[in-house]
Amino acid sequence: MVINEEYECPVCFQAYSRQDRIPRVLHCQHTFCTPCLDVMSSPHSGIRTVSCPLCRWITCTRVSLTISGSLWVNTQVWDQISMREDDEDKDAVDEYIEECMENCTEMQLPNANSPASRHSGFKSKLQKCLKIISCVAVPRDQVES
Repeated sequence: MVINEEYECPVCFQAYSRQDRIPRVLHCQHTFCTPCLDVMSSPHSGIRTVSCPLCRWITCTRVSLTISGSLWVNTQVWDQISMREDDEDKDAVDEYIEECMENCTEMQLPNANSPASRHSGFKSKLQKCLKIISCVAVPRDQVES
């Protein structure tokens, strides 16, 4: 996956996220992730300052506030993160389902009377696989209880 420069922090080059790399805007309107801003900030007699690494504009906030509590989230980037993460989640689910279906088709049914089949865990693996496939292939209103 190629990440657009607008959606990664220009300091650490990591993609913004909604959990730990939240995009926050300095007063100069440049955006950086929260961990980088925490490292770049420094307290000075009751004021926390952050010097923008792009334009050197100094953003000042109260030292009693954290970076998260004093700087706005860049909502344009935030909204794009949501769409990108949703797409990634859908891709991961699709890959998992595809892998499960391949595993199910590759499984060979053992003889039900053989002693190995009772202890191999095959039946539980098959049931788990079939549950996943049925959840995907059959709408909920058509599933029998």
